Amino acid sequence: MVRCPNCGQKTEGDFCQWCGYPIMKGGPVREQKAKREAKEAEEKAKREAKERAKQEAREAKEAEERAKREAREAKERLEREAKEAEERAKREAREAKEAEERAKREAREALERARQEAREAKERAKQEAREAKEAEEKEKREAREAKERAKQEAKEAKEKEKREAREAKEAEGKEKQEAKEAKEKEKREAREAKEAEGKEKQEAKEAEERAKQEAKEAEEKEKQEAKEAEEAEEAKEAKEAEEKAEKGAKEAEEAKKAKRAEEKVEKEAEPAVRAALYKGMVELTIVPPIGLGQLENLEEGLRQVANLRLVLVGGSVEGGSRIVVSAEEPIPLLNILGEMPVVEQVIKKGKEIQLTLKEK
Repeated sequence: MVRCPNCGQKTEGDFCQWCGYPIMKGGPVREQKAKREAKEAEEKAKREAKERAKQEAREAKEAEERAKREAREAKERLEREAKEAEERAKREAREAKEAEERAKREAREALERARQEAREAKERAKQEAREAKEAEEKEKREAREAKERAKQEAKEAKEKEKREAREAKEAEGKEKQEAKEAKEKEKREAREAKEAEGKEKQEAKEAEERAKQEAKEAEEKEKQEAKEAEEAEEAKEAKEAEEKAEKGAKEAEEAKKAKRAEEKVEKEAEPAVRAALYKGMVELTIVPPIGLGQLENLEEGLRQVANLRLVLVGGSVEGGSRIVVSAEEPIPLLNILGEMPVVEQVIKKGKEIQLTLKEK
C-alpha cells in the first residue's frame, strides 16, 4: 500500500480510494499519464463541482421560492381561516340571536296556545256538559217512546193473534166445506162414470146384435146369389159353385167363430188387465188430437186420485202429450183412468199407458 500525496491516506491502485487522486507508479511516461489523468480528473471534478454547485444553487432557489410560496399560501390560508372563523363567529352569533328570538317567540306562542287550549277546554267542557244533558234528555225521551212503542206493539200483536185465530178458524171451515164439496164431486163423477160404463156396455151389445143381423143378411144374400148362379150355369158348374159357396160359407163361419173367440178372450182378459195394480213412476201418453180444456180436466182428475202424485206434464196439443205420475201405494190405475169422464179409451202398451180423450 502507498500513501496518497493529496490526502495522506493509505491506499492502493491507480487512484486514491478516498479522494480519487491519481497515484504515481512507474517511470516518466506513467507519471505524465498520471498527471494528465489527474488534470482531467481535476477538471472533471471542478466541472462536476460547478454543475453540482449550479444544481444546488438552482435547488436552493427553488426551495426558497417554494418556501416563499408555501409561506404566502400559509398566510393566505391563515387569513382565509381567520376570515371564515370571523364570519362563522358572526353567523353563530346571528344564529344564537335568532335562536334566542325564536325561543322567546315560541315561548310567547306556547303561552298563547296554552291560554287558547285552556279556553277551548273550558268551552269543550261546557259543550260536553250541554251534550251530556241533551243525551240524558234524549235517553229519557227514547225510553218513554220505547215504552209507548212496546205497549203499541203488544196491543197490535194481541190484535194480530186474534185476527190470525179468526182467519185460521175461517180457513178450517172453508177447508171442511171444500173437502165436503170434493167428496160430493167425487161421488157425482163416480155415478156419472158408472152411468157412462152402463151406456158403453149397452152400445156394445147393440153393436154386436147389429153385426150379427148384418152377417145373417149377408149369408142369406150369398145363398141367393149361389142359387141364381146354379140355375144360370150348367150342372157341373153349378155343383162346383155350390161346393165353392159351401166352402166359402164354412170359412166365413170359421172366421166369425175365431173373431168371436178372440173378442171373448179380450173381453175376459180386459177386467184382469184393468185390475192390475201400479206403483211408482208410470208414463201416460195422450194420443192427439187433444183439447186444451180436456187436458186440464185430465190433470185435475189425476190430482184428485188418492195416493197418486202428478210429477211431470210435457208435450204439445198438436204433437201429443205425456204425463208422468207416481203411485205411492199399489192402485188399479187402468180402472181409475177408464172411469174418468174425460177419457175415451185406455190401452196398456208395455210399461206405458196410452189414453184417448173424448172430444168436447
